[in-house]
Amino acid sequence: MKRLLLVVGLISTWIVASAQSTDDPGLGANLAAQAAADLVRETAGTDGAFLAAGLLKDKSDASDASTLFQYPGDEIVVVTLTGAQIKQAFERSVSLFPQSNSAFLQISGFSATFSKSAPANRRIVDVSSDFGKVADTQNYTIAMPSSLARGGLGYFKIWDKPNITRSLNITLERVLKGKRLNVGAQSPRWTAAD
Repeated sequence: MKRLLLVVGLISTWIVASAQSTDDPGLGANLAAQAAADLVRETAGTDGAFLAAGLLKDKSDASDASTLFQYPGDEIVVVTLTGAQIKQAFERSVSLFPQSNSAFLQISGFSATFSKSAPANRRIVDVSSDFGKVADTQNYTIAMPSSLARGGLGYFKIWDKPNITRSLNITLERVLKGKRLNVGAQSPRWTAAD
């Protein structure tokens, strides 16, 4: 009986995660990309990490996290952003929903809820960090590929090169090569409401 309950519980967890995650990293939470973001954040020792869908490949090898990236030679840098900038970035992520968006951010250290029916730039309902609610005036350190940190994929409207506060002098490939993406430990960090 215990074994049956365990199996039912695991299946229920998988169904809930599957319903809220997507294979398309430009449309919603992608568990493999989130796992890669966790590895980048851990390496950088930051409050969070952002990886944009446009920098990710459609397919990758789960046993080598570096194969997830279009440009694994991108350097990892740290950008300091306010909570208000993070919320703006998340609005940009969901601005085209339900269409796929190359600027959609796969995130570590944060979770966000958005309204599918709200107009663009007013869709983000809630943003939390691993430390609690995100405060507009508080600064947060975010690790990301250098191309994104320089404002790529339209993020120059929210941050740019002057926001880069530290360079790790290490590439995504060097950090992620041969590391397994722990997708099983992931739960979606993006939630759609309505």
